[in-house]
Amino acid sequence: MKIQEFKKYFAPLIFSSLLLTGGIGCTDKLDEPYEDESFTSDVDYTIGEDMVLPLLGAYQGLYTRSWEEALTLGFRGDDVNAAGDQTPMHEQDEFKYQASHWNLNSVWQLHYNDIINIFTAMDEIEKYRPAANNEALADQYIAECRVIRAYLYLNLARSFGGCIVIDELDNIQNTPVSNKAGVMQYIVDEMNEAIPNLPAVHPNKRTDIPGGMTQYTAYALQALAYQEMEDYQGVATAAAKIIDSGEFALSSDFYHLFKTAGKLNDENILEFQYSDFNQGEGDSFNFLWAPFGIPGWTPAVTGVGGGWGFYEPTQKYITFMLDRGETVRLETSVLFTPDGISELEQKYGSIPAWISNTNREGDIFNNNARLLYASGKHMIPSTEVIEGRTAYSSNKNFIVIRYAEILLMYAEALTRGATGPISMTADEAVNMVRNRAGLGDLENVTTQNVLDEKFAELAMEWGTRYYDMVRTKNTAELSHDGKVFTMEKAYFPFPADQVAELPQLADGLQ
Repeated sequence: MKIQEFKKYFAPLIFSSLLLTGGIGCTDKLDEPYEDESFTSDVDYTIGEDMVLPLLGAYQGLYTRSWEEALTLGFRGDDVNAAGDQTPMHEQDEFKYQASHWNLNSVWQLHYNDIINIFTAMDEIEKYRPAANNEALADQYIAECRVIRAYLYLNLARSFGGCIVIDELDNIQNTPVSNKAGVMQYIVDEMNEAIPNLPAVHPNKRTDIPGGMTQYTAYALQALAYQEMEDYQGVATAAAKIIDSGEFALSSDFYHLFKTAGKLNDENILEFQYSDFNQGEGDSFNFLWAPFGIPGWTPAVTGVGGGWGFYEPTQKYITFMLDRGETVRLETSVLFTPDGISELEQKYGSIPAWISNTNREGDIFNNNARLLYASGKHMIPSTEVIEGRTAYSSNKNFIVIRYAEILLMYAEALTRGATGPISMTADEAVNMVRNRAGLGDLENVTTQNVLDEKFAELAMEWGTRYYDMVRTKNTAELSHDGKVFTMEKAYFPFPADQVAELPQLADGLQ
């Protein structure tokens, strides 16, 4: 099944009590040209082979993410600074929250838009079930929808400290708010029910929907939910299913994992897929990467657009990596400007000669007013942009969960007393990740060793560092560069527009 076919069946259901139309600060959002389509009475449910279409609509909804969602979920950690002209994001990065912030409302409403679409897709799949005459396949499609929905709930609960777990669409107003632990238990239980109906293969081995959900995507979400509950035996058990499957391996090339060559890599467990369909004009299905990029760069390929400068790696992260002698992970993760290099030299002293404001492919990152550094994990070189396309990093996939994270989660669980259901030790799991980065082995790995390795490996990726520091109540690490974090600031407030429509949000978490 090709990405183009997602476009055949995308039908968001507008539900006014959850999906309020709010003011958005920037107008250059990812276009959503199918948002006005809807299910119609002329759908022929006797065509059994069309049962896949609602599922494709669910994937379309998952992949069609707005830029502010990724940024809002991604900063607040000591690995990322909010940059650019968005005052709400700057305030949130300093742990100054307001329920009226536009991007918080956007994260909430867009996630619930997709959750409601999932209910609709599942209902549509059931209507096709008799004609499809394939109970196992119908069950699989339903299970895939449940995995997508679980991912969306995971984001909401980690961001807001809880959310409304919808059981029936006509009962939302009366559904109480679940706290984070309750949502995580819901995800664990949902994945237990979904896993038996999912294919037990790497997502890149699926021939019907390459990169689609499998048992191991569900196990990864389950492991993340257990981790948020601090149930480390649960983490070890779920992570071991992925490790023991033999389906996953670390990429041998960390740098290119985040470039075009990394699409559907054996390391990727969950990955949002985008494509220019190998053509320089015409149809395109892409994420808007510009907010992550450096304004005013000089690309090796003339005409490829630059970025907005909204997402900046911290000097704290960079100096942490320099102290460790990191090379490929630092080069991959951070794009340097001349001013950024100068400031490092002033504050850090001598820095390695390989650090440059030019990448391997010849793109030059110039000084600008918004940031000193940008994320290399959120760009592909201009030389990889298909000729004829001009958008920053057009055609790049968005990696969400990697095997490296699972290895490190497993290792941390063992350091916290969990029993490993497989023979791999915490030392072995951590050293696999370190060796790929060109670092030597550690012995008698501690929890702090693992958290440090996660910092080095997963910086700038979906707020992982922030969630780890909140989970471990590490206020000292998150209080940096004048920012003061307390556990009272662990979660965003519920958006004011949503509280006005859903009274139970005003009552708080249950």
